[in-house]
Amino acid sequence: MRIFIYKLIISFLVIFFLYHSTIGYTIYKFQNKIYSSLNKKLVEDIKSKIRVEIENSLKKDKILERDDAILLNKILKKLSSEINSPN
Repeated sequence: MRIFIYKLIISFLVIFFLYHSTIGYTIYKFQNKIYSSLNKKLVEDIKSKIRVEIENSLKKDKILERDDAILLNKILKKLSSEINSPN
């Protein structure tokens, strides 16, 4: 019984280290790329670009095309009916 426990512990450790040296390392690298690409300056730049685009669109006479307006109207009506339904 003691040999079985030793083999079980050794196999568990081997599988654990193999996982961390292959899949775990790949996940860690991918996670670091995401975190490094979304630094604070980049987020602020994106926010400012969005604000500028919103301000520019508000200066226009018409923001939406006719087809887009019809589609948004249908979506809003459907959402309104789902919100107001008793279910």
